[in-house]
Amino acid sequence: MTSGAFEYWQPGSEERQLRIFVSHRYGKDQALYDEVIRALESNGFSVQDMSLSADQIMAGPRGGDLPKLKIQGEIAARIYTSDALIAPSRPAVTRSQWVSWEVQLAAIGYGLPILFVNEKEQQRRTRLVSEVADLGLPHAVCARSTQAIVERLISLIEGRPTWGMRQEETEKTIKFRGPPAEIRNEVLKRFPFHPRLPPAPYEPRARRGFWSFLSGDQGA
Repeated sequence: MTSGAFEYWQPGSEERQLRIFVSHRYGKDQALYDEVIRALESNGFSVQDMSLSADQIMAGPRGGDLPKLKIQGEIAARIYTSDALIAPSRPAVTRSQWVSWEVQLAAIGYGLPILFVNEKEQQRRTRLVSEVADLGLPHAVCARSTQAIVERLISLIEGRPTWGMRQEETEKTIKFRGPPAEIRNEVLKRFPFHPRLPPAPYEPRARRGFWSFLSGDQGA
């Protein structure tokens, strides 16, 4: 059972923040996706960035001593609780073991829509894109520009998110298959679901004093 995962938002109650995982979100891609998030927010989408940016470098194969399986569990939980995955489709990057694994997990494991971003003047689609297309999995391909990414992502998601992700099964005859509960709960504690709009600040009405009552000031 998740603890605190829906502290700020309940499935179906209202629109929530759009959760996006960008594969390989660092280096030359960092500035582009910062701009994409700003553009999405200017179009009325509040965004939770679930990806690993330059200031979120994890230990393990990406820079430390954590076991690879622990790193994969963290990434799996981030992807599972996202609404879409954005991945670069330039050949040099899609040959990366990590990018390929993230795309495969999102597409095959979780049925997450994938947006592939081409390089400028890229003519051929990569093997990874072809394989996803051949299986009829939800995906789209766009040019490497803020406007193209935002437009295709919005159409790929098919609406503003009001749904949650299944965390458990209450029926004994059904088994839940997803990221390990311990790791998933850790991710959801750090990245809980939030409504798109923050709650309005509470402004209590001023209490009328005794003299205002005598003077006939009844207030608003």
